[in-house]
Amino acid sequence: MTPRPALCLAAFLSAAMIPAAPPPALSQTFLAQSGTTSGTGREGKCGATDLVIAIDTTHSMAAAIREMKREAIRLIDLVRFVSAGDYRLGLVSFRDNVRVEVDLGSVADPQEARDTLTWAIRRLEAEGGNGGPEASDEALRTAVVGLAATDRAQEGDFTGQWQARSRILVLITDNLPGGFDDSFDEGVDDVNAREITTEALRRDIRISSVYIPTAGFQLSPDPRVIEIMRAYPQLTGGVFSVTEESGRGTAEAIADIVDRCGMRPIS
Repeated sequence: MTPRPALCLAAFLSAAMIPAAPPPALSQTFLAQSGTTSGTGREGKCGATDLVIAIDTTHSMAAAIREMKREAIRLIDLVRFVSAGDYRLGLVSFRDNVRVEVDLGSVADPQEARDTLTWAIRRLEAEGGNGGPEASDEALRTAVVGLAATDRAQEGDFTGQWQARSRILVLITDNLPGGFDDSFDEGVDDVNAREITTEALRRDIRISSVYIPTAGFQLSPDPRVIEIMRAYPQLTGGVFSVTEESGRGTAEAIADIVDRCGMRPIS
């Protein structure tokens, strides 16, 4: 990709002043009852919902992935609740490549879709990575644009079309976007991330991000990561969340995003 100076890292981050979402108000409800108690006024509030999760599956994400596996059924039941049963699901994983685990809308029956995504999450394995940037930007591109695996470092085709009232794309990672070359190049990869974000906005897809503040092989987390993770929801109207360094709080952060219908609160 040819660098465009006007969209350098500083330009991409200039809009990224959104703070992390406050502690989820539904946390106790989610953990105790899956957030699906009737009579709360939340049932069906999001209308038809498309939810796609794009998750980093490198070694440093092990704790976050374990938590997602443990809470997968509750998370999907919350989606069912806020959409009144009108929902479609997708899952994309990434390291230095992209893998379409579940294509959006590939399973029409809601109960079958619930089971399919649950098993896909439970099959995720955290391994590899070596502390370098990952293909989070390309995973977002796959989900936003809908890309086949042809001529890309990608397994599986993403053919689902976003069409619901609430279009929620959740990115979960602890590292910089690096395309498919395991390297973050300012003026290239930040431009790529900005272009994908702009396309998501054009398609009315809200990108929410869950930042896992691990340090990897460094002494402390790279501050550029949190700024880029903030920028995605800032530019699309999504929700920004930060977990504990261990990854604890990942499932709760996703639940909060779903409960908000993928939209950050207006302050």
